[in-house]
Formats: sequence, C-alpha cells, structure tokens
Amino acid sequence: WSGVLPVSWQSMWARPYGTLDAGSPLFNVTWLAVLGNHDFGDDDPFAFCPYAQAQSMATFAGQSYGSAQLNADKNPERPANTDSFWLPDYNYHYAIPEADLEVIAIDTNFQALGGLGGDYRGHTRSFMDCGGPNMVEHFLSGVARAGMDLVLQRARANTASTVVIMQHYPGACPRDEFYGALPVERHGKVHVICTYGHVHEQKCKGKDTRGQCNDILSGGGGGCCAPSISSAGFAAVSLTDDGAFTADVESPSVAMPAGQCHWRRRLQVKDSVKD
Repeated sequence: WSGVLPVSWQSMWARPYGTLDAGSPLFNVTWLAVLGNHDFGDDDPFAFCPYAQAQSMATFAGQSYGSAQLNADKNPERPANTDSFWLPDYNYHYAIPEADLEVIAIDTNFQALGGLGGDYRGHTRSFMDCGGPNMVEHFLSGVARAGMDLVLQRARANTASTVVIMQHYPGACPRDEFYGALPVERHGKVHVICTYGHVHEQKCKGKDTRGQCNDILSGGGGGCCAPSISSAGFAAVSLTDDGAFTADVESPSVAMPAGQCHWRRRLQVKDSVKD
C-alpha cells in the first residue's frame, strides 16, 4: 500500500466495513482519518509534495494540495460516496460540543521518511518526482510544525472535558505539550486520550489514575506482518456523564481471540502458452 487508488475506496473501506450498506451498523457513520506512512508513496505521488504538481488539485490560503485522500474541497476528484470519510487536511480538529468532546488529528510522518510507501519500493518514483527525499522531509516537517501549533492552539482554547489526540506513530503523541498549554483554570478538568497505529497490534499502552486506558494502540486487523498474526480489533471509548470516559481495548467484545486470524495465500493462475 503506497497511497490510495481509485479502487481502494470500495475494496479497502466501503466493502469491508459496510459504510455504504444500509444494513450495516457503520452505514453513513463518520470516520475521522489521519494519514500514516502507507498513505504516501508512488500511488499518490503528490501527497507529500503538492508543490511539484503541474497543476494543484486545490489551493487554499496559498497552500497547494495534492493528496487523493483529502476531502473533496481539496481533491475534487474524490468519489462522491466517500463523504463520511473525513480528512479535511493533514492537521485538523473536530469538536462535538454536545458530547463535551474534541478530536485533534495531526500528521507526524516527517519522522518516518524511509517508511513512506512501506519502503523504497513504494516511494522511489515519487521521491524523484518531488525533487528528492530532502524536499519531502522539508514539506512534511512543515506539516508537523503546523500540527504542533494546532495542538497548542486547541489547548489554549480548550472547553472540552475529553480530548482525543490521534496521529499514526507510537511515542509521538504530544499529550504533555497539550497539558502544558492549558489555561490554569482548565488544569485537572481535561482528560486526554492518545490513539495511534502503525504497529499492527491491539493493546492498551498506558492508563490514567482512574485505571482507564488513555494510551491506545489500535493497529489491530491491519494484516501485518508474516509469519506472525497480529491481533485484530478496535477500541471502544464511552463518554460518561461526569465528563470522563471508559475505554475497552482488549476485551473479547472488541478484540478477536488469539488464533482466529490466519494468513490466506492468493493462488495466481496464469494461462499457459503452447507452441
């Protein structure tokens, strides 16, 4: 996987999760997305260098955009039936005041240059089109700085009692920076949940003083990496009336039992040519 392809919306998202199936519990449910290393590469070559396009997909406030996963205002060619896959920018926030909740999504891919597109096999051509790896790193570093600015801005303006910070990599969540930027009167009143993937595993990596998981690795079900089988599942976070939350990350309700996932080899049959 080295970026989204036109067929990916159906084969990798809508069909497996039933997002367009009226009988599915996930029908028309909004998905808040953030980009990871496999969302860049040769199949979406200008996602990490929109400046290199002959003509930008879109331009806002002088910033060019070139990612095929971004919302339709940034990518007019994105399929119309993908509106519930929400990715308005590399960094963004999504507030639900009625639930006393805010989600902050940030791009931290500058730290994984060699892993973009998976490895060199998934980014060699696009790196060349972008002017080399240094140019890609420069662009993504700027995106990351903008993401940190957003985190600090949202902390200073905080009103939500539960804040979810999501990005792709373990160890890259700026929880401490968010807490440090909170106004004094908000100290002790905000719960921050860090969630990320990259490692294809489903685990709670840390808990708060109430014993609730607030450091969630939810990369389960990603199909990686042979020969081992990673645990598949999702995290379920429930908001409570007192402004806090509960989190279920590893119970049988959200994770498949060990040994239930197996690798399936795809048999490729080629027509033989006879003289």
